Amino acid sequence: MKTGLKWLTTPNPSFKRRGTTTLPSWQGGVGGGRLSLLLVIMLLVASCGEQKSVVTDVIGTAHFRGNEIGDKREKVEKHVAADNIVNRTEASINCELTVDEIELLTRYDFDQEALYSIQADMFFPDSSALNSFENELINHYNTKYGEVNMDGGFLVWQEEGKVEFTLADESIEFGQPKLSLTIYNFDY
Repeated sequence: MKTGLKWLTTPNPSFKRRGTTTLPSWQGGVGGGRLSLLLVIMLLVASCGEQKSVVTDVIGTAHFRGNEIGDKREKVEKHVAADNIVNRTEASINCELTVDEIELLTRYDFDQEALYSIQADMFFPDSSALNSFENELINHYNTKYGEVNMDGGFLVWQEEGKVEFTLADESIEFGQPKLSLTIYNFDY
């Protein structure tokens, strides 16, 4: 089947070349368009895979910042060493730090054997940052621990019937955008 596009592939004899040079493909010469397109696609794919979550930055791994209810005190102390410990007693460790413009005040409570409670107060720069974080955290916990339950104004999740996560918006009480997250062993 022939088309009327012969003029695209046939050189024009009246066209005179003056001082032309052949550019390497990476500088836009032959194949440069394909190479440029390939590079753009690779950058887009790479950037999509590297998007970080604010929830991941703040909450981290495990139950909270690498710690889980039931962890031994020594393990928790190793994880929180970089989190600006402001007070340490036999029964608790208190930390203050800022992550992605969120001021984080955290208290880890211990009994004689292990970590039994984590209280994290998160102060946000504005209400839209709080709302965005809260929605992302709800989706994260719904995926990880199942659908959220409402209990007395608190959002509640349970992990395997022993660890409970409660989230409350305390902005009105504190006069600034604030979420309170409590993670504890409710069999304690």
